[in-house]
Amino acid sequence: MIIALFRKLKSLFLHGLFTIFPIAATIVVVHFCYNIVARWIAPLRHIAPPYLRHVPGVELVMVLSAMILVGALLRIFILGPVVHRFEKIIKKIPLIRIIYSSSKILVDFFNVPNTNPTAAEKKVVLIEFPRKGCYNLAFLLDSAEHTFAPLLPPNESGFVKVFMPNSPNPTTGFFFLVPRSEIIDTPITFEEAIKTIVSCGIHTPESLIKPKEDEPEHSA
Repeated sequence: MIIALFRKLKSLFLHGLFTIFPIAATIVVVHFCYNIVARWIAPLRHIAPPYLRHVPGVELVMVLSAMILVGALLRIFILGPVVHRFEKIIKKIPLIRIIYSSSKILVDFFNVPNTNPTAAEKKVVLIEFPRKGCYNLAFLLDSAEHTFAPLLPPNESGFVKVFMPNSPNPTTGFFFLVPRSEIIDTPITFEEAIKTIVSCGIHTPESLIKPKEDEPEHSA
């Protein structure tokens, strides 16, 4: 009787733990990120109107409002030429241009809702890493034929550039030059790959889940 009660309590405890843990982890991560951002933008409180300086989080509201305003101005092409001119100036500064260009490329690549029809398609492939027989998800960038080809040995299929993200932070990872014949195409979408990487493989891409076939109807 006592053992059965203990097992029941243990089952209830684990059920509650596994339910609360993802919620608690999300709250902790969001709170941690919020504190970091709040420290960065804390000086903005001094330029807020006096009657708003005592409102908690007023600097965050100011930043969000500024982002929305900039997005709206860019959407109606008012700030577009200004931004392009600013980028040209930034690209002339030796060290700053490297940081800015790298950050912009990374943000553009991970901008999942890509509405630009001329942008390159983000293809998800498999590559062998860290040894033969082990495969990892990677993003196919483009051909290396006109860039790294002089540095690479001859290969009939040619080489391609791929980026293999790390789990659970997909914004870091490894850049590889891989023979085209050694990559495996997948039906996995960019969004599904991000979810899988962030969840450390726990999330299964929906494109890999085969739909259940309808049972054949039995004749009466």
